[in-house]
Amino acid sequence: MLNGQLHDDYLLRYSVEMEQDFSTLTNTATVTFYDEHQRKVSRIHLAVVSKETIYDWIKNNQPIHLQACYVKDFSLSEFRKLQNLKEDELVTLHDLKAIHTFFDGESTIDFSCSVFEGKQTIFDHSVFGNGYTNFSYSDFGHGHVSFKHSKFGSGATNFQSVRFGDGDISFEETNFGNGNLSFADAHFSNGHVHFKNTLFGNGHIDFKFAKFALGDISFERATFGVGKKDFKKVEFGGGRIDFRRVEFNDGDVLFEGVEFGNGKINFRGSVFGKGHVGFEYADFANGEAIFDYVDFGTGNLSFYQAKAAHISFRNCPFNCYIDLRFKACKIANLSNAVIRDIVDIKPERDHVHIRELNITDTRILGRLFINWRENEVFHLIYNQKKSSHFQKAEQFRILKENFRVNGQYEDEDAAYIEFKRCEAKALLEEEKKSTFIVKLCAYPKYAFQNYVFDFVGRYATAPTRVLLNAVLAVCMFGLVYYGFTVGLKTFGTIETTLPNHLNHVQEFWNCMYYSAITFFTIGYGDYFPYGILKAVAAFEGFSGVFLMSYFTVAFVRKILR
Repeated sequence: MLNGQLHDDYLLRYSVEMEQDFSTLTNTATVTFYDEHQRKVSRIHLAVVSKETIYDWIKNNQPIHLQACYVKDFSLSEFRKLQNLKEDELVTLHDLKAIHTFFDGESTIDFSCSVFEGKQTIFDHSVFGNGYTNFSYSDFGHGHVSFKHSKFGSGATNFQSVRFGDGDISFEETNFGNGNLSFADAHFSNGHVHFKNTLFGNGHIDFKFAKFALGDISFERATFGVGKKDFKKVEFGGGRIDFRRVEFNDGDVLFEGVEFGNGKINFRGSVFGKGHVGFEYADFANGEAIFDYVDFGTGNLSFYQAKAAHISFRNCPFNCYIDLRFKACKIANLSNAVIRDIVDIKPERDHVHIRELNITDTRILGRLFINWRENEVFHLIYNQKKSSHFQKAEQFRILKENFRVNGQYEDEDAAYIEFKRCEAKALLEEEKKSTFIVKLCAYPKYAFQNYVFDFVGRYATAPTRVLLNAVLAVCMFGLVYYGFTVGLKTFGTIETTLPNHLNHVQEFWNCMYYSAITFFTIGYGDYFPYGILKAVAAFEGFSGVFLMSYFTVAFVRKILR
């Protein structure tokens, strides 16, 4: 019947021959379908039902049952004129079932301003010719609506301001042809809505201001042409929203200002082409938005000022400019993504608020625009509850390299410090799982590294801090020398070859002087230690060499950059 090749091509090519069956005195139509090379694909024979017959059924409130029929130039606008009705007066169609039916028309196939009554309205496997197909302002009541495996021609198709009831609505495996398609301002009620495996042509696809309710919505494996795909200001309800493995093709795809409701939103495995993909000001509410393995093509992708609870871009290849300047986002997951162009998170005029940003194993071949202070990067990583210290360390390392490429050297230092801190904590956790000896040494080792490398000089990123610690060390050693010289002479003291008749204040400054020349390994020979202070002086000399070397490395690193 009306299937097969009809659903593999956007265009509808056919010819119709009318015949009369003299045995039954009924008319039949032979419809021949062609491919793009004008070769015959299939031929079917349909019973002809005149539009006047259907008009009589409507007038007499009879059910409309069409099975393998051919209907020419059906128009409710014409019916209204014949019945002296107003142009926009609603016409009731009872229990309409059109299965394997061909609606042909020179210019228009008109079901506009109709009311479909019955438990279900069926147009399965039907064909609508190349004219303008109009269902605008229709009301499908509360029953199920099915256009499964239907085929629309190359003309425009209009479902603008249509009202669907609580039943399921299915356009599964429907082919909408190459004309413009409008579901603008359509209202879907609580039933499930299926556009699964649907073919949308190269025309303008318009769902602007459409409203969905509590049912699930599925566009899984749907294919769009190169025309504009407009979902601006659509209100999705509380059901699941499924855009998995959709081929969006070239052309702009606009979800600007969309309200996605609290259901799960899944774009996993979808492919976009050339053109702008816009989710500006979209509200993903409390639902989880999944964009894993999505190829966003080579246009621009924008989530500017969008709001989301949990949005995931795992394993996405970002080959275009990506604007992730969310107005509010609890969790943004970019783990295992590949950034080949630019991902922009840096605030400009408007505040960007992301609570968690996961970039575990992300490869940044392009650039990530992010600011340590304005984006609160410290909290973006540490707010992650499920990532280990090794994973946090890796993320800080990735950010460090990115900041270096961007010339954000202060931010690079901040990321490097947190990278080393997380790495040290991760190693401590690993050593705690090892043998008793390793565990016994783990905490002293961690404490030593934490003090010497982190506290003293922030891993060679803060030369001023090293210098201050050097001054502090000189003062501390000076106090030790003074304490022994004044109160613990039996254990050790500082002696001199010079006449020594000093009061306590002079003694204090002499000890500070001795500490300074020992720390800087000058050693004039006018003062020398005895007892325990020999070991203390040797340790201070080592500390001085170490801290001054540490200072030199940190200072030169700052200057060279």
